[in-house]
Amino acid sequence: MTLRELKSSPGAAWAGPLLVFLGFLLLVSLVQSDAMGAPWYLAHPEQWVYPVQTLAGLVLLAFWWKNYTFRPLNLTGVLWAVIAGVAGILIWILPSWLYDRGYTGECRWLGFTSRTGDGFDPTMWSSQPAVYWSVIVLRLVRMTIVVAFAEELFWRGFLWRLIADPYRDFHAVPFGQWHAKAMAAVVLLFAMAHSVPDRAAAVIYAGILSLLYVKTRSVGACVIAHAVSNLILGVYVLTTRQWGFW
Repeated sequence: MTLRELKSSPGAAWAGPLLVFLGFLLLVSLVQSDAMGAPWYLAHPEQWVYPVQTLAGLVLLAFWWKNYTFRPLNLTGVLWAVIAGVAGILIWILPSWLYDRGYTGECRWLGFTSRTGDGFDPTMWSSQPAVYWSVIVLRLVRMTIVVAFAEELFWRGFLWRLIADPYRDFHAVPFGQWHAKAMAAVVLLFAMAHSVPDRAAAVIYAGILSLLYVKTRSVGACVIAHAVSNLILGVYVLTTRQWGFW
């Protein structure tokens, strides 16, 4: 496949950004070292992989941008997207918030666990303000732009339409077409792509965004909702230092 063919390929455009994104996550696990005295770039590879992943994601979105179709949203549609994003992330955060305030039930799989442990912790750069703030900015760009677009382009723009009407080219299938199997597959796979403490919330979150998708018939609405959610989560993490959410 030539570069021109790749650029005009609907399948590559809608699925490619997320697949490349996941490839970078695999890279983290491949190069990470727990050996005593390992250099920072092996002990904490996410500190350099995530910024590179962010930049690569932006380049890919720009490369394939002309392939994407976003239905224009009126003010009501935008409002529904914002409401869905806020509601979804509050549900995502709530179990950990309750746990930190005394809930002691053994329900880690429901999210009732501390999130102050393992995660993307930028404070290792606190002695270098320029690096620290660059890392923070790229992390927020990663969450609110790269993740929001890559996930929604794949889950609802590509996979949903592929399952809803497998006998047609997916890009010819209308957006937001109700299909129970498509919704079930998207919700389940979205949840499985997240860590155990996040999975119950991910099921609810994916369900909310799927209903938004059907209501608005717009992938763009889901991108807005996802971006709002991730921006709120980013502010929450930076405020509370619950790095486990990152």
